[in-house]
Amino acid sequence: PQVALPIVFTSDIFDIRGNTARGGGSIIDDGGNSITSQGLCWSTKPNPTTANSTTDSFERAMDGLSPNTLYYVRAYAVNSSGTGYGNQVSFNSGFLIGSIYGGGIVFHNDGKGHGLVCAPMDQSTGAEWGCYGTLIGETSPNINTGATNTAAILNKCPKESLAAHICNDLELNTYSDWYLPSKVE
Repeated sequence: PQVALPIVFTSDIFDIRGNTARGGGSIIDDGGNSITSQGLCWSTKPNPTTANSTTDSFERAMDGLSPNTLYYVRAYAVNSSGTGYGNQVSFNSGFLIGSIYGGGIVFHNDGKGHGLVCAPMDQSTGAEWGCYGTLIGETSPNINTGATNTAAILNKCPKESLAAHICNDLELNTYSDWYLPSKVE
């Protein structure tokens, strides 16, 4: 029987840290022969190959990335017929986690050139988050919902010593768009 190239799928990129990121892949079909190597390949140009930067497994992080740079990634697998490549995905490496940007410390990159920062120091150590016994309504624990959740708390809780009010009123390093983080943030 004739051996075909492996068929591979490239997973989304996650855990983006400015100089490293994680992705993944899976082998859909080995092409009729044993896989001898597999991993991810990436480049700043479309359609990366194993001639570019590579990992030797789907689980290993891509390292040596330049911050705030657009990268293209494909999973690959090799059998006796050659190298099969997965679909291409792209991401922006973002700013270094822990670096100073936008008035705070970078703690999340979304892969699209945006991210989240936190204030470099606590604004209070004893403030309550909300009004005890007051139903706030719809909130979300997800990334990018902290501002909406903070607005919901502000709408229901007029007490100015609450953490939501402290964040909402904060002007720090010329920025005034601070809010409480959601649970996942």
